[in-house]
Amino acid sequence: MTNSLDLLAIGDVCIDLYLKVEDKDATTDKHSVKPKICFYHGSKIPVKSLKTNIAGNAVNIAVGATKLGMKSAIYTEMGDDEYADRIVRELDTYDIDTSLMHRNKDAQTGLHPVIVYGGDRTIFSHHEIRHYKVSNWPETKWIYYTSISPGFESFQKNLVKYVKDRPQVGVAFNPGTFHMQLGLAGIKNFLEITHVLFVNREEAIVLVGDHPLEMLHHKLRELGPKLTVITLGSEGASGFDGNSFVKIDAYKINKPVIDKTGAGDAFAIGVIAALHYKKSLKEALFWGAIDSSFQIREIGSTLGLVTKNQIEEITSEHKNH
Repeated sequence: MTNSLDLLAIGDVCIDLYLKVEDKDATTDKHSVKPKICFYHGSKIPVKSLKTNIAGNAVNIAVGATKLGMKSAIYTEMGDDEYADRIVRELDTYDIDTSLMHRNKDAQTGLHPVIVYGGDRTIFSHHEIRHYKVSNWPETKWIYYTSISPGFESFQKNLVKYVKDRPQVGVAFNPGTFHMQLGLAGIKNFLEITHVLFVNREEAIVLVGDHPLEMLHHKLRELGPKLTVITLGSEGASGFDGNSFVKIDAYKINKPVIDKTGAGDAFAIGVIAALHYKKSLKEALFWGAIDSSFQIREIGSTLGLVTKNQIEEITSEHKNH
């Protein structure tokens, strides 16, 4: 076990099964702004390509942090099967501390089918109920709390106490599906001790109501987070630290968008890494935009993540223009 860490990611892990479908299988109608993938139930559907990758928000964050020069670990509750074996084995290749990944006997690790079409994806997500526990974890500079199985409330309450006893630890929070299903009431206690909150615009509206972008930040910050970050998809992202409101455009490169899986995590860890290295808010958002832009050019949630050297080279070139 590592004596000290830069970042401890907490959340569920899984294997993603990517199914890239043919263009002819999609259709649109006047009532929908997004394509619909339509199949006849009971038939055999041709798949253009298929691949699997380790995944889960905590995995994405830990891998991204490591590539950006941070010593990271994951605390998760997972199954005790070949999927768990693979996740640990691949994380070990990144030199990520896997000693806190707890296997649950006779339990299954999550497998999430992902349909990839037209640069976007649809995820079939299943989370087994796990029993997370606060432990005597290694000393860390950051805790990143993210998507977790239902029934997390007791663990979260204990995690709040753990964080309050360690005011030197930076706390980042990206609510997952089950956090958002409970709404503000389910995460209010954690928001109160959060240093950096990551949500997209739709999630922000669920939590505080529909407001202009800058007001959304003010409303979110009233709940406790010291820095609020709202991602805006192709429109970029924005951040507010109580003094400065910063909005940046998406970072674009000359490669097609292939798969948006992991885009939000790539953005978030870019921001956290920049803050870890004492960068300004604007620089931190730019780091996130770079990492996210490269990530969506590859299939999978970690394969496009960039290194610290790559980001520093891009930011240096950007400053010189």
